[in-house]
Amino acid sequence: MTDMLHTDRLTLRPFGPDDVEPHMAMMAHPDVAATLAPEGLPRARADEWRSAASYIGHWSIRGYGFFSVVETATGDWVGRVGPWFPEGWPALECGWGVAREHWGKGYAPEAAVAAVRWTFAKFPELDRIISVIEPTNVNSQAVARKIGETRTDEKFDFWKFTLEVWAADRTEWLARFGA
Repeated sequence: MTDMLHTDRLTLRPFGPDDVEPHMAMMAHPDVAATLAPEGLPRARADEWRSAASYIGHWSIRGYGFFSVVETATGDWVGRVGPWFPEGWPALECGWGVAREHWGKGYAPEAAVAAVRWTFAKFPELDRIISVIEPTNVNSQAVARKIGETRTDEKFDFWKFTLEVWAADRTEWLARFGA
């Protein structure tokens, strides 16, 4: 199984050192930080650098992690999408974060479907995949619906947030989106 994924418009590759600067720029935007950063505000560069380092390290520790999403036609960095399961997380998640200039283009669901398909193929024993979403993040809720997830009654406390757990059942997801 390859760790490089392709959709009609996007290339997904493991998050690496070249992605640290664009990631920090994405997280510096107040609209992005509002639901993806502690306190809902942009953090210091050093804090985002450490976050980016954890994304790279996740690949080494777990053998999977966030993919960097790149527009195939232009090479522009779009964001990060993919499986994420750090210590203390409620379950294996498909998470996403898209740079503000790329909102509204449908990139998050396009990339997330590819990442969930890859994750289910990599882990045939996985019954479901989740996403943890800040309750006011209507954009991420819309992405979750588009990729076949529904909100559960589960909650997850992280930083200042009480996050909602959205989930997709493997069998139902594969019937809808294919293997």
